[in-house]
Amino acid sequence: MADDWQPEAVVRLRLEHLKKEFIDYIKVNSEKIDDNVPVFFGQVIASLDKTLPGINEDSFDQFIDAMAFGVLEASKRSDDIPFVEKLFDYAMRNKRGKRDRTVYDILLGMKMLNNGKYAEAAAQLKKYRSVDAIICPAIAYCFFVLSSQQTSAESSGESQRFNEMSLASREQMIELVRLNPPVNRLQDMEIAEDPRINKIFWFMITQAIDWFPSEREFIRIGIEKASHEGKRDIKEELLNIAIERFYNDMFFLRELFKLKLENRDAGGIAGVVKQMIQQYPNDIEPIYYGIKLSIITGRMDTYLRFRKLAVGKNIPARALLLLDYVFEMMSGKQVEAAACMDEIKKRFGAQHYFVMLLEYVANDLLSDDTKKAKRAKKAMFDAIDQYCLNMLKIKAQ
Repeated sequence: MADDWQPEAVVRLRLEHLKKEFIDYIKVNSEKIDDNVPVFFGQVIASLDKTLPGINEDSFDQFIDAMAFGVLEASKRSDDIPFVEKLFDYAMRNKRGKRDRTVYDILLGMKMLNNGKYAEAAAQLKKYRSVDAIICPAIAYCFFVLSSQQTSAESSGESQRFNEMSLASREQMIELVRLNPPVNRLQDMEIAEDPRINKIFWFMITQAIDWFPSEREFIRIGIEKASHEGKRDIKEELLNIAIERFYNDMFFLRELFKLKLENRDAGGIAGVVKQMIQQYPNDIEPIYYGIKLSIITGRMDTYLRFRKLAVGKNIPARALLLLDYVFEMMSGKQVEAAACMDEIKKRFGAQHYFVMLLEYVANDLLSDDTKKAKRAKKAMFDAIDQYCLNMLKIKAQ
């Protein structure tokens, strides 16, 4: 019925509320749920049917997944492989969609790894190597441990097996580069927060960087994951290695620029921009970063120097107008900024809607409320930055 319709945002909000209620219930009643998993899933389905009777299959199945992961996380039997298998089987039976086992099989493989069943875990995870960047390092770790367990390989006549396991570990890390799986696709699963699995990932990435010093991808994958997870110390460590080995790689220079910007290290930013220009003298990107730095620092001489370089590279007039405007606004020069805005209105034509938003934000930027002005300044700078990055076809940082 039409009266039953609800916006998707409202449905998601109600699902999150219901999920929280069930997670709280699971924490209090974990042992009782472990003893009768089918009854628990029956309660979950009854509650979903009552609260959100028209929910789509994908949302329904994702909720079932969340319940299975919640039970596993709270259970004292989470390392009991037969119990985990039974739990996942019950969850699968209660799904309404295509019943994809991927997330359950991966979790089961990781549980095997955590329980020291390395050969079984490697076999379990092998077909899911393209799902997430965390899988290949997990398999590689299994072989790494199996090789290290052969401490008396030479004397026992099993040196060949030792060499095979050691080689297999390296091969799995090479597969990580070849397959190039996405980073953090499994972020909503229980293993995303498992410190043991994350520790294994970083251990194997470090090993691979030592094993294959000329391969940039291990460092890139590590930086991407560290960025996703907010691990600035790891990111900085990896960038130090990257810049030493691959000093002219724009991806690493771009990430270093971003890191220096986050750290508000004006001197460090200037050094990165200088290195970029040295390595890519014909590109607009390093010059644009120089303009950003001069806007942040409010240095007129630096701004004019990089602006002149940008004009020489035929930077689009609209980008230059916006940058002039934001520089004057950030410098507190209202008269000059107003003159820039008048010119922007003439040039932008059909995109005047963007200009209207800038004018609205500018009113807050001039507010006596310090917090409001600070937020407005950031919003204006970020909006113009993103607009210019898109116009100049510079990859988002």
